[in-house]
Amino acid sequence: MKKRIKWLAIILFIGINSLLVWLDDGEKVVRQAYVTNWEQVYQTDFVETVEADGVVDYSGESYVYFDKALGSFDQFLVEEGSVVGVGDPLFQYQVHDYLTTEAHLTYELEKANSEIDAIKDAITEMVAFRIPGPSVPVVGSNEEDGTTVIVSPPEPVEAEVMKEQFIIQKEQELAAKQDLKNMIQSQLDDLHATGAVITVESPVEGKIKKLSSTLNDPLISIEETALQVKGNVDESARVDIGVEQPVDILLKESGQVLQGTISHVEDAPYEVDVDTASIYPFEVTFTDEEILDVLPGYHADLTITVNESLNANTVDPTMVNHNQVWKLTEAGTLELVPVHTGIMMDNKLEIVSGLEAGDSVTDESIPFSYNGMPFFTPLKIKQVPWLEIGNYEERTKHILMGIMVR
Repeated sequence: MKKRIKWLAIILFIGINSLLVWLDDGEKVVRQAYVTNWEQVYQTDFVETVEADGVVDYSGESYVYFDKALGSFDQFLVEEGSVVGVGDPLFQYQVHDYLTTEAHLTYELEKANSEIDAIKDAITEMVAFRIPGPSVPVVGSNEEDGTTVIVSPPEPVEAEVMKEQFIIQKEQELAAKQDLKNMIQSQLDDLHATGAVITVESPVEGKIKKLSSTLNDPLISIEETALQVKGNVDESARVDIGVEQPVDILLKESGQVLQGTISHVEDAPYEVDVDTASIYPFEVTFTDEEILDVLPGYHADLTITVNESLNANTVDPTMVNHNQVWKLTEAGTLELVPVHTGIMMDNKLEIVSGLEAGDSVTDESIPFSYNGMPFFTPLKIKQVPWLEIGNYEERTKHILMGIMVR
């Protein structure tokens, strides 16, 4: 009989205490979590890449036209096969009417100046524009059912990349407009100096491919001798690549590795069809100062770096659950921390905000009600400093984590 009463008392004691803990609001009864698995946030480099095939080719072909309404053709100043630079003379013509031509060139010069000012203003405005930093998800609890509620504010979609690409595009447009302005100004100076003869200059650097013997347009074809790499990507990769992204160029036959950047990406694929895969062409400009023994037609393997984060705070992906992490604080308590994550690579996850290198986190399943409560971890004998000879102050960290309790 006494034995039955003893067991009944034990069962009642355990049941009543369990009920009290279950009904507790987290303030009257102190809970302690036993954490067996934890690790520290560390730093590493993240790199996201896209692979593509490419082929070396000339950078393009430019055409020079002659408006016969402005005058009569006089003579070519170059021959087929000649190498020209930007601003080198190509041909001359005699103007029909001095005042009409002067007015036309003056109008074109003012138009170029206006367009240059507009592009400069657009670049200045975009440079001054500040994109908000990444927002951290807000973690809370539902008082009615005790569930965890996470509110993730909307993030700007690749805003920084879009800003950079816009600036690069406008800078390229600005350079082209400034070259055009210089050529118009040169023609206007020729008109003022001679009164009748204007010299047209080359807008690009390259080799004269063809001179029109009939004087029909295009009057001159110029093959740009600078080398570039042309490549293709499918639609899944197209969403990730953009201008100015770095590219590793591996020439297949020689094994030579060169560096470049994406200079242009087409917005439209070669063919648009429901039953056909969409393939988008792009171009890569070499950034190496010297390109030796490289010829058009050489095939290459391209590795495009579409995203990277150096010295990023890193954890195992299992540590993050619904944009939140259990952190083991130095005060010996558990803290549910909201985090903003970034790149995922090789079973490693970038933490953009919410944690710092050296923070201790755990992937164990812990009820939300333990937030702010003490924890303790198993003592790891192998990490106790007195078992080794050396820097005791450094090794003391391991045993403190093992016996930490509030």
